[in-house]
Amino acid sequence: MRLPIVQFPNIVVEHLAQFAPVFQTAEQRKHFCEYVTGLIVGDKATISAINALFLNNNDQSALNKFLTQAVWDENQLNYQRVQLELNRLRQRPVSAAAGRLILDDTLAHHTKCAMEGLAYLHDHSVGHNVWAHDVVTSYYVNRSDQFPVDLRLYLQFNRKYEGAVLRAQQGRLAAAPTLPNYRHYLTSLLSYHYRQQCYRPKTALGAELVRQAVAWQLPFAVVLFDSWFCRLPLVSVIEAADKDWIGACPKDRLVLQQNRWCQLQEYVRTIPATAYHPYRIGDHLYWAFTKVLPMKHLKRQAVRIVASYEEKVQANKTPNFYITNRKDWEPKRILTTYLDRWPTETFNEDVKRNLGFEDYQLRQLHAIRRHWYLSFVAYSLLGDQGHPGRSRWAVRGQFHSTGQRCQAVVDELLGHLVHWIAQHLHDGFAPDTILQLLLA
Repeated sequence: MRLPIVQFPNIVVEHLAQFAPVFQTAEQRKHFCEYVTGLIVGDKATISAINALFLNNNDQSALNKFLTQAVWDENQLNYQRVQLELNRLRQRPVSAAAGRLILDDTLAHHTKCAMEGLAYLHDHSVGHNVWAHDVVTSYYVNRSDQFPVDLRLYLQFNRKYEGAVLRAQQGRLAAAPTLPNYRHYLTSLLSYHYRQQCYRPKTALGAELVRQAVAWQLPFAVVLFDSWFCRLPLVSVIEAADKDWIGACPKDRLVLQQNRWCQLQEYVRTIPATAYHPYRIGDHLYWAFTKVLPMKHLKRQAVRIVASYEEKVQANKTPNFYITNRKDWEPKRILTTYLDRWPTETFNEDVKRNLGFEDYQLRQLHAIRRHWYLSFVAYSLLGDQGHPGRSRWAVRGQFHSTGQRCQAVVDELLGHLVHWIAQHLHDGFAPDTILQLLLA
């Protein structure tokens, strides 16, 4: 939107009371409204672009300080947002058995720069490495209701590579023990130990997100995750919380078959095509084979394994593998439940394409996390474009997508601008004077 904003949209104004306790001053609350509005309707989600949207705006440094220096708790902001979503959810009876907590991670892409925490990571969607932040998220789905819960930043630390770099610098220092080389080596050594202490695997981050969802009393019974999270530390936390789980499983994981360990991909080669059975789920046909087997990476825990092909069995290809602690579930129920992961994929696209999730130009991680949480707030507020207590996924009315909901807010702000112009004309302002005010 390029026209000046003269009034905040209704979804921001009506929910300001929910978030106001997070902020200490009226100025902070104003900047909160500006930033969330800018994420929803702006063409770019940078501080300068958002600040330029508003009539009679201050210098962009004020909005910058709101993200980088002002004292307010972004974790409390996110907690208030989740409570807003839970209040919507509880407007009608909710079954915890239908609730799913989805763990996922997404890349917030950037060019190489001095941003804190930026890493050169492999992007499977494009097939090569990119500069990005790797954000681990938890997402809640309960039938037609859905919303993001929380996030954690995954800080990469490749011990083997980092150690090799450090040893190479040691060699250079031994060959030329100059003061600049000593300084360079000392800086690298401190950086190595700092990153080593900050490093936490994705499974640890996922386990923390599960504990938090339980502490916040989200009604869910099953945790879903892809193969990146298929590790014992996460599974143990889920089961300790008395929750079930279904995860995609890498093909090289070891299973115990006839008293020997073999990879899943080797095991399924011994299974005849006639052992696969068809299961229709929606418009798709899946052929699946299932077996309960102990898995080595889960310390011999017996789990139900499902090997699945889509449309037809292809003996020359490796099937997709899924595992679950629910040994009593049949393949169709396992596959149907795992497919409930799909909303988190569309959510990642929505917040990136429509709500500026990866458009920030901030250097400090503290400020970047605030930007991400404010993007979550924008997504949750857009839920009001649907029926009360209903998520954006369930709406079958005027607005079918996040993009359409954003456009509806743009249309509302255009209406506010028209009324503002009409009022100024009524008050006796000349058209040229009004134009000068709008273009100032």
